[in-house]
Amino acid sequence: MILSLVMMTPTYANGNKGKGGQKKDKVHGGPPAWAPAHGYRAKQRHIYYPEHNIYYDTQREVYIYLDMGRWEVSARLPLPLRNSRNIDLGAQVALDISSDSPQFYNDEHRSRYQSGNSINGSERGSY
Repeated sequence: MILSLVMMTPTYANGNKGKGGQKKDKVHGGPPAWAPAHGYRAKQRHIYYPEHNIYYDTQREVYIYLDMGRWEVSARLPLPLRNSRNIDLGAQVALDISSDSPQFYNDEHRSRYQSGNSINGSERGSY
């Protein structure tokens, strides 16, 4: 009886390898590195500039800003800032958002990070 249980338990003589001799990757807190994440690691990184109410998407390398009531996405800053000689976007907030559209949270960002609230140079927010 004991012999049959031992034989049913898989053992890997070659260390951390599974079926077919493939190495088993193990990532704590998520799926293995080789597996589809299905949204687990899908957070987008954005920088929010509250003084101008502008976002910068660090993955797509575009700015997202409100222009005449519509959200625009552009590789360039809005025209009024583009024409400025010394571009200073002011304080910035790093946001980790599970969306490529940070403007959906704009009301919350404006109230949380408006110029009257303290921002320590570069803060972090997560959604």
